[in-house]
Amino acid sequence: MHPLSAFAEQSGAVPLQVAENSIEQQEDSTADSDEGSQIEMMWEFDPYYSDVAVNVPLTNKPIPTIRSTNEAVIYSKLIQGSFIPRYMLLEASVYPMPLLGVYLKENQHNLYEYGRLGHTSINIIESATAGFQEPWAISAFFGNIAKIVRPGEKRNGSSSGYTGYLLSTGAMHIKSNELIDDKWLEVEWKIKGKIDYPGEKISWSFRVGAKFHEHMNIPDVMYINLFRSNLNVKSNYLDWVNNSTMDIKWQFTEGDFQLVRQEYVIGKKFPHWAIGKDYTPTLDIGVIWSAPAEYSGILRTTNENVLTLVFRPSIQF
Repeated sequence: MHPLSAFAEQSGAVPLQVAENSIEQQEDSTADSDEGSQIEMMWEFDPYYSDVAVNVPLTNKPIPTIRSTNEAVIYSKLIQGSFIPRYMLLEASVYPMPLLGVYLKENQHNLYEYGRLGHTSINIIESATAGFQEPWAISAFFGNIAKIVRPGEKRNGSSSGYTGYLLSTGAMHIKSNELIDDKWLEVEWKIKGKIDYPGEKISWSFRVGAKFHEHMNIPDVMYINLFRSNLNVKSNYLDWVNNSTMDIKWQFTEGDFQLVRQEYVIGKKFPHWAIGKDYTPTLDIGVIWSAPAEYSGILRTTNENVLTLVFRPSIQF
């Protein structure tokens, strides 16, 4: 997970949302938003990802609006014309739960070991904090932004999409809840966004990129990450598609394109457990597969493939 990823946050596992409207309503209408282009502050808090950001327009053009309920149309319109940036988004992010895992392993080792399940290699604390390879980051996004509105919708909601280039940097790396000094730089292209309607929230992040490490024992990598999350309070309790999360990531060494890390996480949201509340309990589970070549030298602690359980209980606001 990393900045602007979002919910880190990550594919055919979850089908695209298809509008129930007529074909005419599914067709998009892209026009300029009524609001002008201006500097905007944004922030969000989550147990796994919290950030503060400022959006700076690079031109005087107003933010365009995509009027559609069809996700394929929205993705297509976000990509069109995205190669010439019109906005800059500066962001500072921190990951509370991974930092808690680092603190417990370093300063409360006995408590950390209580999380181990019997004589197995599974530690529930490590599982709850796995998947984040840095404790914090500073990012700069250069790309385009569009407001997203349902056909016939008149309210000014917070639905929006982003497409463009992201530069991120930091000075630490997390390996098995241990901090390692490592100045790193990440470069990626992504399409990201969220749809926020009453009773329904959809977010996505599709990205490709590369990460370069100063530490000689952490190889530079390239990666592909697919993430989609859907929340619908009116759906059937057993409807997994409408209240689910999918996050898939493949990571390859930069030199020989060797697959060294795979992450597969699926999640379930439980809106019926919090009827009338402003939050929804969520639970993500999955696995992370790591090859020995993910690290070298003193950081390589095994010559076998490693499987790590992912277990992330959380709350979506």
